[in-house]
Amino acid sequence: MSDPRDPKTSVPQRLRSVSDYVRGDVRSLAAYSTGEQQPGFVKLNTNECAYPPSPHVREALAKIADESLRLYPDPTSRHLREIAAATYGVRPEQIIAGNGSDDCLTIVYRTFLGHGDSVGCPWPSYGLYDTLAGIQGAKVLHVDYRRSARRWDLPDQLAHTGARLTLVANPNNPSSTLTPVSQLRRIADDLDGVLVVDEAYVDFALGTDPAASMLPHLDAHPNVIVLRSFSKSYSLAGARLGLLFAAEPLVAEMNKVKDSYNVNVITQALGGAALQDRAHHAQVIARTLAERARLESELTALGWSWPDAVGNFLLCQVGRRALEIYHALRDARILVRYWDTPELNQAVRVTVGTPDQNTALLDALRKLM
Repeated sequence: MSDPRDPKTSVPQRLRSVSDYVRGDVRSLAAYSTGEQQPGFVKLNTNECAYPPSPHVREALAKIADESLRLYPDPTSRHLREIAAATYGVRPEQIIAGNGSDDCLTIVYRTFLGHGDSVGCPWPSYGLYDTLAGIQGAKVLHVDYRRSARRWDLPDQLAHTGARLTLVANPNNPSSTLTPVSQLRRIADDLDGVLVVDEAYVDFALGTDPAASMLPHLDAHPNVIVLRSFSKSYSLAGARLGLLFAAEPLVAEMNKVKDSYNVNVITQALGGAALQDRAHHAQVIARTLAERARLESELTALGWSWPDAVGNFLLCQVGRRALEIYHALRDARILVRYWDTPELNQAVRVTVGTPDQNTALLDALRKLM
């Protein structure tokens, strides 16, 4: 008879490792890789806005009362959605606020995708699209962009993959290229499924092309979802805020799978303040575009090239020295983005920084080149 005090007999039979209890598809999942964070470095690798948020944001932060922090936030971000509706010309019932636009993406995936469903997207694009599909047990159908030195064009077959959900980042990340809205509208009409247009960087495109967004056409396309981010042109990457826009019946369904209190009280207040300071936002866009033009001029003189860019970053084609340049810049305490993949391993992505940051980058590159 075994002794219950003997640990060899009292511990139940277990698997070889506690990780064996994890879902098999999660164990095999490739985790999304975020950009490197290094305090004190010139950070040109994650496409944050180079300039501070609106002074109205700082004022809103100072007014957050103790009572507001003690209580749960508004679960629907009602006041923020009303401000956003007035800003973007839609109805509050067409909006969901999220803990960053990545949270909005998660809500979309939860709503539309089950195990074995498929997601279609042009490629290369934002890597999180694949990771979220894997979490849902969904298949990813990549359709390669038609790429040339100056353009990345959507493939014609994107509307005919049979995917339940199709995603287009517009402007695209990592290429900083823009697909015409007229083409996106044709895809929405042809799809037997839902089209998600991820407009994280569209504010920079709107600085030169007022017709760059799908938002004005939302009512004409009930199968379209548009995403916006506050991490880029609104300088609120640390606050984590995104907006999802869709037809009201879709919003009602997506609200069922949203986390109960997904946007905290501070972020709701900061987002509303940022949206209401249109002058500051326009100034940030103008300064960013001016610095992008300066970078383009100086990098052209170094012999670099990139697809026609509309975002706050450039995907620079630098050839076989790309990894060497990435490491050399890192040694100089300057971070840019590099991907060791066949599609991108001869390029580095460079965020448009402040004038001083861009000067530091250019000085380092002149020494390297």
